[in-house]
Amino acid sequence: MSVRIDVSDIKEKAGLQKRTDLSVNLEPVEFSGQEVRFPEPFTGTAEIWNLGDRLLVRAEVSGAAELVCSRCLKRYTEPVSVSFDEEFVEAAPGKGESDAEEDAESGLTVSFYTDDEIDLTGPLRDNILLALPMKPLCREDCKGLCPRCGKDLNEGPCNCDRPDDKIDPRLAVLQDLLRKPDSHS
Repeated sequence: MSVRIDVSDIKEKAGLQKRTDLSVNLEPVEFSGQEVRFPEPFTGTAEIWNLGDRLLVRAEVSGAAELVCSRCLKRYTEPVSVSFDEEFVEAAPGKGESDAEEDAESGLTVSFYTDDEIDLTGPLRDNILLALPMKPLCREDCKGLCPRCGKDLNEGPCNCDRPDDKIDPRLAVLQDLLRKPDSHS
């Protein structure tokens, strides 16, 4: 679903502005090797100012993303709030609205719009993905999975922690290096 805002009422005269409510349902996407789902629409507001040669959009939205915890591999819901500014210039004939370029003066990316409508779908999706944690955790003190048996350690200790098989037999020789030399050697 796309988020399009009609700007025909403010694009002709510098200094005009408008405010509009936003609501967008995002499709699941693959991000950092995991599928990210969005169980509810992102909602918020956008303010658009006519700066003369361009339109400035300031948007704020909030919602939730369903992620996979990087320690215990369980799905959980992460609240997400983003705010961003995006500049739009009316596209010249033959130039598509999906094109974007960096403005030499401001250093910001300038997007293009056509047909008196700004499409905020791409900038919204991009800023929401940028707000997601790089290492998602279902909770700060998540204990993760046992590296031997795979049991979720948040549910309690596992039974594979026996002292007789803690040392990898390939590394057992190194254990002798840690022993202090006794007085007889």
